This record gives sequence, C-alpha cells and structure tokens, in this order.
Amino acid sequence: MAEFVQLLFNGLVAGSIFGMAALGISLVYSVLHLVNFAAGDFLTLGAFTTFYLATSQHLPFVLAVILSMVIGVIVSLILEFILWRRLRRSGAGMLALFLVASGIAFILRQSIALTFGSDSRRFDLDQLTTYEFLGAQIARAQLIVLLCASIAITGIALFIKKSNIGKDMRAYADNASLAAVSGINVDRVIIATWTISGAYGALAGVFQGTVQGQFTNGMGLDLLLAILAAVVLGTIGDAYGALIGGFVLGVVMDLSTWDALAGGIPSTYKPVVGFAVLVIVLLFKPEGIFGVRARKI
Repeated sequence: MAEFVQLLFNGLVAGSIFGMAALGISLVYSVLHLVNFAAGDFLTLGAFTTFYLATSQHLPFVLAVILSMVIGVIVSLILEFILWRRLRRSGAGMLALFLVASGIAFILRQSIALTFGSDSRRFDLDQLTTYEFLGAQIARAQLIVLLCASIAITGIALFIKKSNIGKDMRAYADNASLAAVSGINVDRVIIATWTISGAYGALAGVFQGTVQGQFTNGMGLDLLLAILAAVVLGTIGDAYGALIGGFVLGVVMDLSTWDALAGGIPSTYKPVVGFAVLVIVLLFKPEGIFGVRARKI
C-alpha cells in the first residue's frame, strides 16, 4: 500500500508538470495551428532564469519565479512579433512552420547553454523534509509543487472558461474566419495565447527543476516527447484534454514501476510505457481521449 501511494503521488506531481507544459502547446496549436517544438526549451529557460535570479541576484525565490515567467512571456511575444506573425502573413505552409519551430528550439537551447553554461544546477531548496502518509514518504518540495501546479491549472481553466478573452480564444479556435468578422480582436487572442504558453512553460520548468533536484540545459529536450505525448493523448488542440493527458501519462508511467505489477519495470523504461499507453488509446480513439473535440480549446 505504501509503495502504491508513493508512486501515485509521484505520478500526480509528474502529471501536473506534463499537463502545464502540454497546455501551452495545445493552446498554440488550437489558435495558430502551429506545433511549438520550442516548448521544452521554455521549461529550461524558466528553470535557469529562476536559478540565476535567486542565486546570483539574491532575489526571493518566489519573486525569481514570477520574473522568470515574465521573461518567458517576453521571449514568446518577441518571437510572435518578429517571426510567427510575418510567417502567417506570408502564407508559410505547415512544413515551413515545422522547420522554423525546430530551428527556434535549437537556437533557444544553445542560447541558454551559452548564457548560463552547461553545468547542472540545483535550487537552494529543502529537498530532504518529508511527511509520512499511509506509509509513504511525501517530500515537502513535491507537495508544494503539486499544490502550486493545481492552483495554476485551476486558475487557467477558469480563465479560459469564464473570462472574455478566454471566450474569444475558444471562439477563434472553433472558427477563425467567423470570429474575425464578428468583431473579435484577433491580435489580442494571439497575444494572450503566447502569454499563457510562455508563462506556464517557464513555471513548469521551475517545478520540474524542483522535483528533479538538479537540472541541465537539456532538461526541456528530455521532456519534450513526453509533453507532446500528453498533448496527443488528451486530443491535440484541446486545452482541458492536454491537462488530463498529462496527469494520465504521469500516473501511468510511475505506477508501471510498482512491484505488485509482476515486479514492475525499471524506472528507465517509464517513457516506453507512456508511449505504449498512447498507442493503445489512439488505436481505439484516433483523435485522443476527447475525440471529436480535436483542435478546440
């Protein structure tokens, strides 16, 4: 029982991070029909800028996290204004957008390495304190991450559902042409989309760096396939589906190591289990968990 509780909790923590990162990818795809392959590197950017601000500039950790989210937003908007907007107006095709997105990911990854170095980093946070729950040892750092991620996820879900800009985003994702002629401010929708993607990507990176204990400039690349799998599992373009897909993937991957399941599998093979689940789901629901709601917020 204790092992199950431990693995379930670890899976929920991992799933919350996958879900937050997948949310940004799904939003961008639903609004702009662009797969943002640089999303993983925004996680790395968030972790490294937070480390720099908290360690080198001696800012309070919470303030450093907020500023790293702002930096993530700024980088996202710079790319929108100088690159993505021009490509859309020039009528760039899917292949061109794919190649550009891959190039941006590479450039951002190398820029982080040149700016911050290639050494691993570790947040100056308490990683040792644990609480016992049903025999499991729940790390305080993981508990804080899960609580904060849950608040962030609930907040963005309510924002998309209740706010005017959220309603505009959903309308634009459903029918871009009709939304444009009905008076919706398209530029505002696009800016809001990149803002959410940049901020939540950076925050997810901070959470991942906290959970891992230490991180390198390859952290985002290591997580990118799992994040994309969560997007597809939850139905690509569906923001709520991305969140659920992230949680499902995280829980299944961690529970696959449970000894009660025929001894479990080695932890290094957890990503294989995640993709196996993705394949099985897609065999029965090719558009993901939410099926016909594909490409909708």
